[in-house]
Amino acid sequence: MKYINALLGLLGVFSWIFAYVLITRRGLKDKTYGMPLIPLALNLGWEFVFSFCFPLNLYSQVTNALWFFCDLGIVYTYFKYGYSSFNKFYGLEKKQWYFISVFAFLIGFLINFLGYKFFSQYLNHFPSAEIPVLTAWLILLATPACMLAMFFQRRNSQGQSFIIISIMLLGNFFFILQFFINPFYYKWSNPFLVLIITVSVVIELYYAKLLYKQLIKEGLNPWKRF
Repeated sequence: MKYINALLGLLGVFSWIFAYVLITRRGLKDKTYGMPLIPLALNLGWEFVFSFCFPLNLYSQVTNALWFFCDLGIVYTYFKYGYSSFNKFYGLEKKQWYFISVFAFLIGFLINFLGYKFFSQYLNHFPSAEIPVLTAWLILLATPACMLAMFFQRRNSQGQSFIIISIMLLGNFFFILQFFINPFYYKWSNPFLVLIITVSVVIELYYAKLLYKQLIKEGLNPWKRF
C-alpha cells in the first residue's frame, strides 16, 4: 500500500509540474498570463515557505522547490504581459500595478509563513505535516475560482487551455486518492475538509466545461491546444 501511496503522490506532483509548464507556455504564446495574481501569489508563497522555511522532509522540500521554480515561469509571464490587462480592466497606472503586484506576493508569503506558525502553535491536534496540506487545499479552492473570474472578465480563452485545467484536475484526483488510502490523513474525512475539496473540484469542473465550450466557439480544438 505504501508504494501505491508514493506513486499517487508522484503522479500528483508531476501533474502539477506539467500544468505549470503549460501555463507558462500558453502565456508566452498568447502574450498574457494564465494564472490570476491572487492564487499565483499564494502558490508561490506556499512553495517558498515549505521549500526553504519549514521543509517537512527531503521529499517534500524537493517537490515543493520544483513547483516553486516552475511557478517562476508563470510569474515571468505575469510581469511581462500583465499590465495591459490591469490597465484595460481597472485603469491602473504602471506604478500602481507594480505596487499592487509586489504587495500581493509579499502578502502571499506572509500568509503562508505566519499561517504555519499559527496552526502549529494553536492547533495541537493537527499534525505539523498536515498543515501544508490544509493550506494547499485552501489555495486550491481560490485558484479555480479566480481562474473562472478571469475567464468571465476576458471573455475568451487567452492564456488558458482545456488541457491545462484537465491536468490540474487529474493532479488533484491523485492527491485525493492518497487521502483515502493513507491512514495518516484520517482527519480528511471531516465534513469541513471534505467540503473544501469538493467545492474546489466542482469549480474546476465548471470552469473546464465553460472553457471547452469557449474553445469550440472560437474554432479551436480543445484537445490540441496545449
